[in-house]
Amino acid sequence: MKMLKKTIIRISRAKLYLRRAVSFVRHGGVHICTPNYVNCENRHSDKVVLVTGGGGGIGFAAAQKLVNEGAKVIITGRNSDKLRSAVEKIGGDRIANYQWDVTDIGNMSSHLDHIDSIFDRKVNVVINNAGVNNTSRIPDVSEKDWDEVYATNSKAVFFLCQEMCRRWLVDGDSTTKKIINISSQGAFVGATFPYRMSKWDVAGLTQGLALQYASSQIVVNGVAPGIAATDMQPGFSARDDNNLFTPLVPLQRCAIPEEIGELISFMVSDSANFIVGQTIVMDGGYSIK
Repeated sequence: MKMLKKTIIRISRAKLYLRRAVSFVRHGGVHICTPNYVNCENRHSDKVVLVTGGGGGIGFAAAQKLVNEGAKVIITGRNSDKLRSAVEKIGGDRIANYQWDVTDIGNMSSHLDHIDSIFDRKVNVVINNAGVNNTSRIPDVSEKDWDEVYATNSKAVFFLCQEMCRRWLVDGDSTTKKIINISSQGAFVGATFPYRMSKWDVAGLTQGLALQYASSQIVVNGVAPGIAATDMQPGFSARDDNNLFTPLVPLQRCAIPEEIGELISFMVSDSANFIVGQTIVMDGGYSIK
């Protein structure tokens, strides 16, 4: 019986995709995104950026863009091999890596001291990108599921923001500092699985921090990506034409990490200094359906 139900569901989905494919062809076909990005070589030359979870996906794309535009960038993560590979791909002397599990909150201060020493300049931009996913829903969410997701996606973000703001206030430097918290379009779409709820936490934290620290020239904003071609989507790269996801997005395609990296780079730039407490949703229209 279960196999029959699954077969019926698959047939229904196939019919839906076929109808939409026919509609696309009638309206001129699907246009695949082939961005032509322009690098502003020196716009981040005064920035030292910490990117958590920078070994792949959105974090890697953001790091690469920032380096290309003059920033010095330290990427962190749990997997040292992945981090070294990312540094080799980006290349140059403005990218470095540091193995660090951000859930190790008790040693956060010493980790940040080491990170500040890498370029002999203190970090003045933080991109809270590290995240883990779990799509279990009520009633299937276990306490372990909840704790694992929240430890990285919410708790670590809070305490890293806390420590960086404390350091910046002690330094007394009047130049603008920035925090970019990576949330998710899922935060703005109701659901009962821990990932989306944790990302709603991040969006709320972004507003609260922004209000509290704007007068100290600490500018806090967020980016909420939609479905993107990253490792967080299991089996994503194996799906031809992303056909399980594109029908859900009004633009009829999924995001690529590089275009999300473009937005993050803009939010880091001085051009965005008057944007405060905003989480910019970049999801091809998914969250407004």
